[in-house]
Amino acid sequence: MGSCRRKKSSPSEIVDLERIFVKQHPKQHFASLIPSEGCVLDVGCWNYNFFRYCEQIGVGGLKHYGIDREVPQDAPPEGYVFVPVDVDSSPLPFPDESFDAIIASHISEHLTRPTLLMDEIFRVLKVGGLLYLECPSDRSLRLPSMPFKFEQFRSLNFYDDPTHVGRPHTPQSLYRLFRMYQGEVLECKYLTSNRVRLLFPWLLLGALLRRDAAMLEYAVWWAFGFAVCGIAKKSNGARRRYVLSS
Repeated sequence: MGSCRRKKSSPSEIVDLERIFVKQHPKQHFASLIPSEGCVLDVGCWNYNFFRYCEQIGVGGLKHYGIDREVPQDAPPEGYVFVPVDVDSSPLPFPDESFDAIIASHISEHLTRPTLLMDEIFRVLKVGGLLYLECPSDRSLRLPSMPFKFEQFRSLNFYDDPTHVGRPHTPQSLYRLFRMYQGEVLECKYLTSNRVRLLFPWLLLGALLRRDAAMLEYAVWWAFGFAVCGIAKKSNGARRRYVLSS
């Protein structure tokens, strides 16, 4: 994606906002479920995002692996294993049942064959292992476009991001996707915050007056459910649906 990458908020900025507005992010719940010293894979890790997120919320002792089509700008943290791979065209470079947990946050919408990635995820996930998926929801199709600061590459509408080649999801479609692989579904829902909804008029006014694209994005996403997420567990009966050739 090169220079088209969106300008992401740092994990510390995200966690600070979550502490104010969100009772508990499902991603934080997911992190708390990973067994101590478990192996976790971040698909589309960018700048080691899930590792830094775990640091911010106090979840330690995990063995972190990350993959991305581009090499992160910063050197990996001590003990972190990074492998460059384009998951839209290549299988995951790991043996079967390698990981206790896998996270793929805002990845599937950038892929032309997202179900093939799902097949690979369930291959390398251990039986009983956890999967966290997050992506734009169907509600993102009905939101207005980001009105300013285009150079920051932030989005209010699904089509604001030119690298979106996939589809948005609903909680029901994520549920069905997990069940296609015989996964045990723990949670599927829109990402919303009642506190953000309550304060939205003031957050919106402040973001517009200051032309703060980051705050506008955060407020709109959490007020209206721009994103949807799901957590599932790999069952003994999990099956592969496709074969992704190397």
